[in-house]
Amino acid sequence: MRIAAVLAAVAALLGAALTPTWVVRHAEVRAPVRTAGIKVHYQVDGVSRIHKLQSDLVIGPGTLEAEIDLVSGTITGDLWLPPSHGYFIVFGFMPTTARTDLVPVAKVTGTIKDGQVRTNARLDIGLGEVAVNEQPLDVGPACRTVEPASIDLEGPFELAKMRMTGVYPIPPFGGCQGRERLDPLLTGLISGPGNAIDLTLTLLPGIP
Repeated sequence: MRIAAVLAAVAALLGAALTPTWVVRHAEVRAPVRTAGIKVHYQVDGVSRIHKLQSDLVIGPGTLEAEIDLVSGTITGDLWLPPSHGYFIVFGFMPTTARTDLVPVAKVTGTIKDGQVRTNARLDIGLGEVAVNEQPLDVGPACRTVEPASIDLEGPFELAKMRMTGVYPIPPFGGCQGRERLDPLLTGLISGPGNAIDLTLTLLPGIP
């Protein structure tokens, strides 16, 4: 009888150990994430009026790859601009040509509010292939503004096409050293406030 009782107890313990235990887990409920960011690819064309030279510098065609968040009303993007080749009249009578490199040093940032878009771009402005009266002027390989030009632009927000304008200062030049130091000359001729800029952004088709 004792042996039978022990065997019965062991069997009961084994049965309890082998009985599956079912755990019901409820799905985790998370708040919906609001995503309203869209990626856009624009062609950038425009012109800048250099105040001191009273001459126009054609800009582009370049590109702006941006993300627009319609919930927060922000724009962030990467700008690329090709070199611009300009023709200027210096001192009112001396024809001058130059290659102008507009090199972004940070992302373009901006906001959309009340139907207006406002952006800021920071660009190093470099000079090369300078010629005065068709005679090359050696400005060296590192002739550029000593700090980036900060350009504020604004205009009506339209996804397909936007025209944006602004006025910006050109910082002094540095590193313009060939056979002689030309920083003071170029700074005096070009640098200063009151330079107008007018850009058109055209949405490119077929960009996801």
